[in-house]
Amino acid sequence: MTDTSSRDVSVLSEGRLLIPLDADSPMTDGSDDVYLLAEGEVVANVLTPFGPHPVGTPRAPSFLSLHGALTGAYDLCRYDPRSGAGMYVFSGTEARQHLFDPSPLGASFRRLALASVTTALREVNASLVRFFDDVVPDPGWKPRPASPAAESPAGSPADPRRVQDLFDAAGLDPTTLPDLGLTERRISAGSRLLAAGDTGEEAYVVAEGRLRVSVRIPGVGEEALAFLGPGEVVGEMALVDDSPRSADVVAQDGPVTVFALPREVFRRLLTDGTPEGAPLLGGIVVALVRRFEESVRKAATFRVLAGPF
Repeated sequence: MTDTSSRDVSVLSEGRLLIPLDADSPMTDGSDDVYLLAEGEVVANVLTPFGPHPVGTPRAPSFLSLHGALTGAYDLCRYDPRSGAGMYVFSGTEARQHLFDPSPLGASFRRLALASVTTALREVNASLVRFFDDVVPDPGWKPRPASPAAESPAGSPADPRRVQDLFDAAGLDPTTLPDLGLTERRISAGSRLLAAGDTGEEAYVVAEGRLRVSVRIPGVGEEALAFLGPGEVVGEMALVDDSPRSADVVAQDGPVTVFALPREVFRRLLTDGTPEGAPLLGGIVVALVRRFEESVRKAATFRVLAGPF
């Protein structure tokens, strides 16, 4: 735990009771409560018809179940605590208020939320890339046809009715982005904005058009993880944890206009807790949580397609 994250946990936990977790008692995200894992670690599992499937191992300090509070995605994950784990509980209302609060309390919440969801998203995307490496399905099993209610159009979010775009969710006026230090860019149709493995120095807010986010899965080919439209964000994960790009991003269908957010501007807004940056950073958290939900649902789909094993 870094000094900054330790201070953020102290700020957020003031007046709250640390709840020890029982290693023999898994917990699910069946409400819009948000859990701040302050000690130890848990195993995150997506729930599938074949039982829970592991998609990551959140370690303290880390927020769990932000998707319940921010996208309404309940009963998506089960968390299996390991010995020594402990957490603080925030109601969904508190979480939503803290996310856009310009005060130091809100800044602490956003820092931990961004770090938590970035790590969780990288873990689940990595699990997707590796998914078929060691899977040996039952050769006699055949998947049942999906019911119409279970299908979703290619390129749509998990449930677009549950999540507003970044501008609406954050109350952010896109015309103010240049004042925060972002610059406008134009990407031609079919051009690659980001490539997996590259070093990331900028994040991008989509203003017009649509981007395709995808990874290459050995033995499967390209797998689209998300399609991003106006008000959504891409590339921010590399600015949070300095890791290489985890996916390819291409202009889909036509040209795309984005606002580029440089690393130094992002770090200043995040580290200094600049009040003017609260809507942008809070909106980025919402965008990341939605993308996490989409990737977790894709992991559940892969598990079902693989059949019993």
